[in-house]
Amino acid sequence: MTERIAAAAIQYGATISLPPPARHHTIIQTMDLEMGVGGASATPDRQGFITDKGRFVNRVEAFYIASQSGQIVNQAQGPQLYSEDLW
Repeated sequence: MTERIAAAAIQYGATISLPPPARHHTIIQTMDLEMGVGGASATPDRQGFITDKGRFVNRVEAFYIASQSGQIVNQAQGPQLYSEDLW
């Protein structure tokens, strides 16, 4: 079975994710409200996605996973995946 992208995520000590169609900025806002940690902590290298196998993957690896599984619904810039490409 092909691995699929399940949700946007940010690594900050642990992996923080919200169910789709949450985007990275939604996660950042939630981090700020719930943890007092804002966008400065969610640098681009910490932003990625969770797969249906529970793995955190960066935007580049996520792009290839989403492409192979036919998940990209909007024109993706590639080779980086953005939640707007999926939902």
